[in-house]
Amino acid sequence: MKRYGMHLFILAGLVLLVSLPTIGLVNYLDASAKTTATYKETTVAGIDVSGMTKEEAIVRIDNAIKDFNNTPFTVTLVDGTVIEVGKDVVSFNVDATLKAVTESGTYPLVTKVDEERLTPYLENQPVTLSMVTPPLVEAASNLNSDVVLEMMATESEVVASITVSPTPAMRSALERMNGFEMKAGDIFSLKAFGEDFEALSTLGSSMYQLFAATPFQILERVQHETLPTGIELGYDVKVDERSNFAVQNTEQTPYALIVIEEGNAMTVQLLGKVFVGAYESRVEDVTSVPYQNIVRFSPSLTAGSSSVTQSGQTGESGKLYRVLITDTGESLELLGFDFYEPIPEIVTKSSVPLPPPEPVEPVIPTFPDESLEDDPFDDDVEDDGLNEFEEQPPVYDQDPVPSEGAVG
Repeated sequence: MKRYGMHLFILAGLVLLVSLPTIGLVNYLDASAKTTATYKETTVAGIDVSGMTKEEAIVRIDNAIKDFNNTPFTVTLVDGTVIEVGKDVVSFNVDATLKAVTESGTYPLVTKVDEERLTPYLENQPVTLSMVTPPLVEAASNLNSDVVLEMMATESEVVASITVSPTPAMRSALERMNGFEMKAGDIFSLKAFGEDFEALSTLGSSMYQLFAATPFQILERVQHETLPTGIELGYDVKVDERSNFAVQNTEQTPYALIVIEEGNAMTVQLLGKVFVGAYESRVEDVTSVPYQNIVRFSPSLTAGSSSVTQSGQTGESGKLYRVLITDTGESLELLGFDFYEPIPEIVTKSSVPLPPPEPVEPVIPTFPDESLEDDPFDDDVEDDGLNEFEEQPPVYDQDPVPSEGAVG
């Protein structure tokens, strides 16, 4: 019995000894078959790899990629502008590409775009990453250096624009805003692009003017109590801890904001599909309200004095309309009615009575002594007829005695 068991053990060992080399040989032959397999009627990125093994195809494709990287991409934008983009913005995965080759045919290279490297090439250009990336990948995956965005021309036109003279804080917000995309239903929130509320408020006025000339829905907009200096009536926007400016894309296609720097000014463009009809904004029914004059009295002022405590400011109001212009005429949509109360002028006068006037002694006029020698009838004075008088007969104390010889 023990001998039988020993024979069985020896037999199993012999079988195992024979089968192991056989299994190894099969695996080797299978691997060898795979490495020696060739592609039939196969093209990768325009390179014919028919009849090549995988290793041979990798070498052939790598050499083609090296030649491809010697020159930059030539990208033609929608407006005809041509820019050059370095080939370092794309990378290829040749191994993954060849693994996907399962039958004869034409295959593109598996390509990836480095958006961080691509972004600097698109600064101050009327395009976004999402507009450039798909055609760039398509061209690169076929080792084509020419990228044309002509197929985007009908879908990415400038539908609205506004130019601003930014402060440093506004410039920072605009740089963050550049390339922002609004798909159907997406919301634009001004607070998402900065923390300086004063700068965002000023910028919000321009953005309000931009979106007022579109069919987008204005979700949130708050005005100041008084119209800020330099802000046009109707476009006032206040941004603070509790207030924001928000807009929603109500169209069925995406739109993008592009910021172009032009010297000290920056232009914000809204790119996308052209709207049905032309849109513009208009401020109408502008009225002014005169301010009142208020007089107050205070004992703290010196008697008879006054001061202007508050300068007056005229109030005003106006209505902002979105105007849609079509072949049939115009239609108006009221977007906002802004009213700013007049600020009264306040004048403070002294309530202290004036002191009574001091008593004044009467002044008695004095005349100089008349000279006795003065003769009012001085002969030297030319007689003008005012001193004429009739000569009177002499007057005697006694009656005159008649002369002798007088006739009785």
